[in-house]
Amino acid sequence: MPTCLPARSSSSRHGFRRLRPAALAGVLAGFLLLPFWIAAKAPERSSEALSFELAKFPVDHQGPQVIDLRVKLAYVEGIGAKEYPDFESVYRDIAAFMKAYPNETDYWEVFNKAICRDVLARYKMVVSVETELKVYPTFSIPYSHSSHCAVSR
Repeated sequence: MPTCLPARSSSSRHGFRRLRPAALAGVLAGFLLLPFWIAAKAPERSSEALSFELAKFPVDHQGPQVIDLRVKLAYVEGIGAKEYPDFESVYRDIAAFMKAYPNETDYWEVFNKAICRDVLARYKMVVSVETELKVYPTFSIPYSHSSHCAVSR
């Protein structure tokens, strides 16, 4: 009756054949290139964002204040060339929102989060908004302070 077991070689102590150096090099090269083969087959992923700043911007929130607002907009993956928002329009919308903000006594964190939510509601191609709102010192509050916010869909 035929057997499925490999025949033992007299040159092997444990029943396995020795690999020749060239064969061993080929096997090792295959393992070393495996990450590149996997990466080559994976679809391309990208993320894009735009940042800008409203510097030394005057607002009437908790009294007359001067703020810096750094804004980072992350776009949907695969955004088309004609879908990018004009950042000057975003800048103007944020400035108008801050000037018309209805509750002057809200904490800065609430004000900052409202800015992020407004941008997300207006611009469907934006998947997340990150802001840093820095409030400059005044006579009544002699130190600067900042609020950080990130809102995403």
